[in-house]
Amino acid sequence: MTELLPYIADKIEKFKVRHDIHTFDSEAIMIDIWVDNKFYVVQLDGAIAGLSLVTNETTPFDVIPEHSFNDINEFKNAFDNIFALAGVVSGKDSITVTD
Repeated sequence: MTELLPYIADKIEKFKVRHDIHTFDSEAIMIDIWVDNKFYVVQLDGAIAGLSLVTNETTPFDVIPEHSFNDINEFKNAFDNIFALAGVVSGKDSITVTD
């Protein structure tokens, strides 16, 4: 699922959200994303893409994602929903959160 990285990077750039990308010797990729005061972790490893909302009840270092996807389009829909739920729209210099 590492082929999703350009798609994810494009969204991050478009919406100018805070993020960190971590790569591992195993070729797995973890992307920390902060959207609308929420912290999400995307995990890309082999044929699986994972997506988790990290809260006080969860840990950001869990190797098992909250939601796992082996279908690219299903992952894209869930990933896009993060931005839609937050009401984030692309701005020229920063993100804007709408009410």
